[in-house]
Amino acid sequence: MKTVSVREMKANWAEIETQVANGQTFEVLNRGKPTVRIIPAQPRKVLKWDDHLATAVLAKTDKGHTGEETVRADREGRW
Repeated sequence: MKTVSVREMKANWAEIETQVANGQTFEVLNRGKPTVRIIPAQPRKVLKWDDHLATAVLAKTDKGHTGEETVRADREGRW
């Protein structure tokens, strides 16, 4: 982990951002004290669900409810 002052971070943000994107971690010092840690973002996991809309619609139509009725029943008692 590298340390950098707030002033250095502001002056060299493009380079620091590139290094973070490549896996480097930075600790930002404000008046010599650590205040922030900048770490690389983790990639988001993508949920693969083929034909989810058709599945959701079938589940509701099997019970004989329309979308409007389902929403109304869900909101019942909350308003």
